[in-house]
Amino acid sequence: MVLVSGCGSALDYDSARIFQDAEETFATAKSPEDFLKAAAMHQAILDRGYVSGAVLYNQGNAFMQAGQRGRAIAAYRQAERYLGRDPFLEANLGYALGNPSATSRRPLIEYLLFWQDWVSYPDKFFLAALGIAVTLVLAAAALFVKRRLLARLTLVGLAISLLLIFSAAYDWYRYKARLHGVIVQNQTVVRKGDAESYEPALTAPVDEGTEFVVVQRRNDWLLIRLPGDQEGWVPEKTVVTY
Repeated sequence: MVLVSGCGSALDYDSARIFQDAEETFATAKSPEDFLKAAAMHQAILDRGYVSGAVLYNQGNAFMQAGQRGRAIAAYRQAERYLGRDPFLEANLGYALGNPSATSRRPLIEYLLFWQDWVSYPDKFFLAALGIAVTLVLAAAALFVKRRLLARLTLVGLAISLLLIFSAAYDWYRYKARLHGVIVQNQTVVRKGDAESYEPALTAPVDEGTEFVVVQRRNDWLLIRLPGDQEGWVPEKTVVTY
């Protein structure tokens, strides 16, 4: 579970220096180019293998200030995985989406797993592993100490562990099993095939910031599924996937 939790490496000295420089660049930025420079510096940290909600959140802020709403949404969505429920992140994401209520739209299973967005993606795997370890200790103790209370605690620990495993597995399905993306080019035409020669699949182009799930990749084109289960092909250069 630890191996598949998606945890990045610890922040090294060079990454910490880049992070500080990126924050200074953002604070003194006066043009879209300056904000893009700050976003690129945050990307350099991510490319070094350090995955952090704070880095992704700050990168989203830099993209937003640079006027690149689609890339900002992609960064904010990734930050959600590692920050959990954060009021500042929710507010900025809602502003980027242009509809604050869009952040609260969830499937039924997430209402049942009401804590799902309270805990970060890596922490869910840690809690599941911890639950299993505690349950094994209780089970071992119950074998040697014949107490009914220990047996009951073992069953409770097993039930909680299974629930935590299911919660972590659902996050894996949300974040790893499916490839998500955002349109980053305004007025992008979604087509019926993987070439400019195909007719549009929708009655109107889609705007920057439109989110989707990737269904298939073919050459430099992606078959995407939009909200409402509409599907079509877009050039890979017009999107950011994560």
